[in-house]
Amino acid sequence: MQQTVGKSTQSIKELAIFQVGEMPCGLDTAWVREIIKNTQITKVHLAPDYVRGVINLRGEIATVIDLRKKFSLEPIEDDGNMEIVVVRKGTENIGILVDRVRDVIWADEKNITPPPSNISGVTGIFFEGIYKMERELVSILDIEELLKTGD
Repeated sequence: MQQTVGKSTQSIKELAIFQVGEMPCGLDTAWVREIIKNTQITKVHLAPDYVRGVINLRGEIATVIDLRKKFSLEPIEDDGNMEIVVVRKGTENIGILVDRVRDVIWADEKNITPPPSNISGVTGIFFEGIYKMERELVSILDIEELLKTGD
């Protein structure tokens, strides 16, 4: 979205903000279909270790990716507070398991900078930028890179 203020044009991006370990992450809401809490995840044998399993999403199967595993962070057991951010890639629904969803914000793109090569020990390839908030930095996910199959 672009807004005109005076003679300058500002680009604003709507971000869903969520927590993965100690790291605040963001995702452009254009990707987000819905957010699900406390749903049964069925394990899939022989899947990559970052695939937590699959869920039934109103008759459609969605693969659930555990961001903690994908980012090589210490895994935690689902205590019922974890949430799944469902995104759509092509014809497929994919769930992204996060510790908790925090907020949805409007981000001025002038406050978004390119990511460093390493963010909190996580490879920078999974991020498209860093958003500078008042009290913290939010790592914006590159959903295309994150959802690539294989490591």
